[in-house]
Amino acid sequence: MDTLRDIQLFELKMLKDVVKVCDDNNIEYMLSSGTLLGAVRHGGFIPWDDDIDIYMTLDNYKKFLKVGQQALGDKYFVQNYETDKLYFEMWTQIRANGTTSMPVKFKNWNIHFGMCLDIFPLVGVSDNEEKRKKQKKALCFNRLLLMDGFLKATGENISTKMKLLYKIPYRIRKAICKFNERNIYLDPKKYSSCAAIWYDITIIYPTAIFNDTIKIIFEDSKFTTLSQYDEYLKILYGDYMTPPKESERNGHSGELGDIIMDTKKDYQEYIN
Repeated sequence: MDTLRDIQLFELKMLKDVVKVCDDNNIEYMLSSGTLLGAVRHGGFIPWDDDIDIYMTLDNYKKFLKVGQQALGDKYFVQNYETDKLYFEMWTQIRANGTTSMPVKFKNWNIHFGMCLDIFPLVGVSDNEEKRKKQKKALCFNRLLLMDGFLKATGENISTKMKLLYKIPYRIRKAICKFNERNIYLDPKKYSSCAAIWYDITIIYPTAIFNDTIKIIFEDSKFTTLSQYDEYLKILYGDYMTPPKESERNGHSGELGDIIMDTKKDYQEYIN
């Protein structure tokens, strides 16, 4: 049975493999979210954390998607809605083949559930409130278009309106999503504000704080992050140097329930 530390060290190796692809292909990335918080506050993983998060500006994200799978090889699977049919999120996860990171309640959702590393694209956000709403609606619509597999697997109620939507052939819905990306993936270089694509566009940052990068120690190596990480972390977490109460130190299980994590066994073995 893997300990939390075993899982963290495995994900550290995943990070190093992804960073090598970035370095070899002149692709810029930044440690972000809890990974960056861990680097600043703990010099590595937050002691109770169990994943890796990185940001890429939109141009670097697109460049990575072009070379990532071939460069990473058979060891990994580059997962997004274009490569994994029932996946519906608008960011990319790197999954390690032959491993498991699977919330028990999602076990019937037939996507790749290997150990994962998240890559979130940074996109521009308009100062115009109506245009912001349009961008958020476009993101929500894309997710809804592709969510049917997830909803069925988790036993969620599907409204009559949504059932009608899902009668549209998947390939057409996927083509609509691709066309609609132009309303979501805005070039951050053209806007003074930006956001990372996640379930929603909620936290808005000044684009300028991502202009310059530095190296920061994370575990046993140095990795790239934004030089203005203090401003970023304050926007995201507030008083980020004060750890949460012990009752809140539970990694992703607090959001997703029980998670099977195994660095040596393929997720299909758990499903079967």
